[in-house]
Amino acid sequence: MPNQFSQLLCIDTIRNANNHLEPGQSTMLACESKPKSKVKSALTILKDHDYSLWIELYEHNLAEKIIGIYSDAIKRKILLHIDKPIPKDEMLRHAGVSQSGAYRKFNELLQDGFILPVGYTKTTNRVRLYDKIISKAEFSVSTRVSQIRLQVNLSRLPKYPIGEAVYP
Repeated sequence: MPNQFSQLLCIDTIRNANNHLEPGQSTMLACESKPKSKVKSALTILKDHDYSLWIELYEHNLAEKIIGIYSDAIKRKILLHIDKPIPKDEMLRHAGVSQSGAYRKFNELLQDGFILPVGYTKTTNRVRLYDKIISKAEFSVSTRVSQIRLQVNLSRLPKYPIGEAVYP
């Protein structure tokens, strides 16, 4: 079941923002848990003057979740060793982490939307490929407000529907 972050970090929403925002513009999105309820979380998508796309989050609980992901040594190693679409086993081997906990951490990153399935290899034994779309994370935490800025690497957004072949 997708969590709050993966629901906010919708690929189509990011593509739409990138296509419609001019450099220096931003748009705010609010997510509700049920119709007619108060807003539960909000984020801003902004396009910098260098055309980079950033997601800014100000919701404290969600910020804590993201900080927790980047604070986890195994999850951070996995994320740091993804530089192209890559099979899960190869990704975990390159990260240099033990296999026992690595699969669980990988699955958590997948469920949280930090790693995405982007296709399959072109070999006779089709192997699913995974990639990340966040290239940089910045954190600002105080007692009342937590701000997270996540830079989206637009070249890493899946160009094909999940399930189509991607040739690295």
